[in-house]
Amino acid sequence: MRSFPPQFRCAVGLAFLAAGLGFVSGCSDAAAGRTMPMEAPTVRLALPEVREMGDFAEFTGRTEAVEAVEVRARVSGYLNEIKFTPGKEVKAGEVLFVIDPRPYEAEVARSEGSKATVEARLKRSVAELTRAEDLRQKGVNTQADFDLAVANQAEAAATLQSTQASLDKAKLDLSFTQVTASIAGRTSRERITVGNLVSPDTTLLATIVSLDPIYAYFDIDERTVLEIQKRIRDKTMVSAREQEVPIRLSLANEEGFPHEGVIDLVDNRIDAGTGTIQVRGRFANADRLLMPGLFVRVQLPMGPPRSRLLIPERALSRLQSIYYVYVVGDDLKAERRDVTVGRLEGAQRVIESGLTATDRIIVVGQQRVRPGMAVKEEVAAEKKPPQEPAAANKAH
Repeated sequence: MRSFPPQFRCAVGLAFLAAGLGFVSGCSDAAAGRTMPMEAPTVRLALPEVREMGDFAEFTGRTEAVEAVEVRARVSGYLNEIKFTPGKEVKAGEVLFVIDPRPYEAEVARSEGSKATVEARLKRSVAELTRAEDLRQKGVNTQADFDLAVANQAEAAATLQSTQASLDKAKLDLSFTQVTASIAGRTSRERITVGNLVSPDTTLLATIVSLDPIYAYFDIDERTVLEIQKRIRDKTMVSAREQEVPIRLSLANEEGFPHEGVIDLVDNRIDAGTGTIQVRGRFANADRLLMPGLFVRVQLPMGPPRSRLLIPERALSRLQSIYYVYVVGDDLKAERRDVTVGRLEGAQRVIESGLTATDRIIVVGQQRVRPGMAVKEEVAAEKKPPQEPAAANKAH
């Protein structure tokens, strides 16, 4: 292989290096020449909505029945009949279960016989007392005989009273063989089947819960309680202990708070373990949409209405814990504006601070916008009037 002197190799290397630098420089210049200026993004602008709204606090809770009853028998016996449909509503006084009445019917008959015997004895003792009184006045009868007649009549009267009480109890026990609903409401499933022995006051037969109205229990934290007390002192709120305070309720699958009710109980102390106080609301439930045990959200008014700004939720951007929007001025340049957000109202968010009613905000297209960037406002397409049928036919 032929070798070249060092001077030749050095010259060739410098030539290739110079050629490479020239190529890179040429490419850079060509690329720089082809760079196009960035077009202003098209965005949709809107003004915040101004609405009269009050302050609200929201809590979670559970619904409970106003009345709940465990149905139990008052007498023992074998269950003969179940006369209700489980899960259906019943009226107060409606017969639910029937216990075998025959032993109690026999007891009623026995008590009635005892009463008749005592009544006859009392009638005889009254007659004997009358005769003894006549004989005593004639001097034929002794005082001892008269006193005995008086005692026999009193004893018969007392026995009749006792027998009457036994008869009343026997009739009461007979009536208890028909187990009735003590309240109106919805029944659970039957807890015992026909043919089983029922023990008084121990055997659970079913449960009933009332449905209209219905309670909602929720807990208010200590900080909110103190804020409410301050507003009551400032006369911007009223105390629920002095008059009814309206509240609203929402179920887990509902938007907004469509159910209206009132506070009817505020507990007398804050729970030291949880730092909350329990509050109860009462809600009408004529449509039976609410049932005991549901998870609910409760909205409590915290003051009179005032003007609020609302913007679409989609207009908000977030960086960690900071919410911001883009505001566009007359020069069509975007400016980032940090805002303090409030509660969500449907698809809109309440803005507590950071905006005015005249600020134009970007509601669509803010993802392509950066602070200080010029933007182009989207122009709404003009709606053309519908073409007349005749004109359409002529065109064809």
